[in-house]
Parts: sequence; C-alpha cells; structure tokens
Amino acid sequence: MQGDPYTILGISRNASQDEIKKAYRKLAHQHHPDKTGGDDAKFKEINEAYQILSDPKKRSSFDNFGQAYNDGGFPFGDAQGRQNGFGGFDFSDLFRGGFRSGSMEDIFDIFSGAFGGQQTRQESTRGEDIYLEVRVNKKDLSSTKTFEYQVYKECDECKATGLAKGAKIINCSTCSGQGQVRETSRTPFGAFTRVMVCQICKGKGRIPEKECSKCKGSGRTAGKKRIELHIPKDLADGYSVVVPQGGNAGPLGKPMGDLVINFKLK
Repeated sequence: MQGDPYTILGISRNASQDEIKKAYRKLAHQHHPDKTGGDDAKFKEINEAYQILSDPKKRSSFDNFGQAYNDGGFPFGDAQGRQNGFGGFDFSDLFRGGFRSGSMEDIFDIFSGAFGGQQTRQESTRGEDIYLEVRVNKKDLSSTKTFEYQVYKECDECKATGLAKGAKIINCSTCSGQGQVRETSRTPFGAFTRVMVCQICKGKGRIPEKECSKCKGSGRTAGKKRIELHIPKDLADGYSVVVPQGGNAGPLGKPMGDLVINFKLK
C-alpha cells in the first residue's frame, strides 16, 4: 500500500480502535464503488489502511517501521526493492530499537514476504458490514417499510460450529497444533527462518474432524434477511443509518457485522 494509513483514514497516530473503526466506516460509505460518485481505487486504499490499523500486530509493525512495512508482503516499499529484495530498506533500523515493542516473531513477519510466498491474513474476528442503498419516494415518508437484502446467516445445520454431526475438533496435523509453521530460506545474508500462520487451520491449531456439508466448515450460509424501518417525514436525501449487528454473521459463530443503510429520495 502506498501512503500512510493514518493519513488515509484521517486519524491521529494514537487513535483508539473505536476511532479507527468509525473513520473507516465513514470513508468506506462515502467512497463505496456502488454509490453514485464512488471511487473504487480510493475505496480499496481505505480498506487496505483499515486492514493494517485494525490489526494490533500489523499496526505495531507499521508504527515501528513506517513506510518500510507493507502489508502486501514487501517490507522494503518500492519497485527497486521488489527487484533485488533489499532496495530502500535501512538495515540499521534493526539496531535502533526498531523492535522495541515487538519480538523475534515480529522480525520473521516483517521479512516473510521477501523470500517467496505470501503472508496469510489473520482470520476475521467478526462478520462483514453490509452497505445498502435504498431509494424511497416522497409518498413513503412517515411510513414503515420492509427491506430485504442478501446476507450470510449462521448455519442452522451445525449451529455455526462448522462441524458435521457427531464430529469433534482435533489437532491440526500440518502444524501439530501450534497454529504456525516455520520455513527456512537461504539468502546472501545467511539463513532466515520464516514463521507463518498455518494455512490449514488458519492459526488456530485445531480443525474439525469432519466439516459440515451445508456450510463447508464456515459456520454460515447465504440467505436473505428482512428489516422494518420507519421512514421519518423529514428524511433528507443521502441520510444514513447504522443498524448494529444487521450485517453478515461472522465465521464459526463470531459476532455479526453492521448494516449501513443510505437513503436516496427519488
């Protein structure tokens, strides 16, 4: 990602997670490509900035390394660095307290993309937010309307566990229940050990013995949802409302995202 994620979201460097989330939702709604005047490139940039700052580990890495950190797997930041693997990176940072708030695992994460492969994103801790644009006529003002939209719901077959009937959770054989795998690569600077999130268990260390056939182990299925909303008589064009937990169900029973409704007067 090019640019400072704090600047992109318009927040201070000591912003709380609630402030980060609030800024993200405001900008994502403003620039959503499905909206009139939306900007797909800006929307993508906003999402990339949020992916860094909403994850404490990635945020710490960015705070420590600045533009040397890149969520796409290139810690060295420019086109030259992508060609030779080390262009644009000041190794003296390693000896100036750059890891003051991290650990050896942070070092492995920073270098992981430079020696082949791609970093695995952490699993979402909640469902996705849904952005819904609703067009209403002036005659609908002061009335109650029912709206229907597509959503991911908790799987009723496995009760959001992702397990087949009678199955249980077992240790992942790929990472031996550790949630991480190590890979050693030889470079001109010596051997580097990369610690990666296990792609089989997604870092959990445990996996279903047998997945639910209906949701394929995700704990949620696609469906439809209805919501009744009272439309105020003085509704302004472009007015938005957030319905907490009206969005997609999170994977494997995690909390639901929110529903953001934007009203457009015909």
